[in-house]
Amino acid sequence: MPSGSVIIFSSNEEMLENISLSAKEFGFKSVSISDGKNARELIENGSYDLAVINTPLADEFGLDLADFASKHGCGVIIAASAKLCDEIAKKIGRLCVFVLPKPLNKTLLLQTFRFVMLAHENKSMLQSKTSELENKLQNTKLVDRAKCVLIQYLRMSEADAHRYIQKRAMDMHIPQTEVAQDILKTYEM
Repeated sequence: MPSGSVIIFSSNEEMLENISLSAKEFGFKSVSISDGKNARELIENGSYDLAVINTPLADEFGLDLADFASKHGCGVIIAASAKLCDEIAKKIGRLCVFVLPKPLNKTLLLQTFRFVMLAHENKSMLQSKTSELENKLQNTKLVDRAKCVLIQYLRMSEADAHRYIQKRAMDMHIPQTEVAQDILKTYEM
């Protein structure tokens, strides 16, 4: 499964190397590594599909970083001591963050990469669809406002206002939203 980019945060060099090798074996096109310093800056300036955080980091534990990475569109995996996994899972709550117990099992890590990347793709697809639907809703609201203006000022029926906007859009070869904006500019000053 060819994948995008991953950034790995760890203050443990051996763990950093092991996770990096597994990420390359998995097929990530880009693997970046960091000791955790300037982590937020790296996430903001990069375009990562996945962040792997080996807790604790040099200057923080890593939960706030997981939250930050998740909010910036990254899938997140946290590696933590086995005795802290349940507590971490409770603290991160509804975030889509996966907690793996240390020592990391390579097979489990690769399966988690696959699962997180699929979840990341689904999340991106849902966000795109949501954005598309929000845009359609805004356009519909705009056209409906224009219809109301035509009804109010020109005493058209709703059906006539609808036909007027449709016909004008077809005649001018422009979207109905542009016609609606023109109507609103004309009557709502």
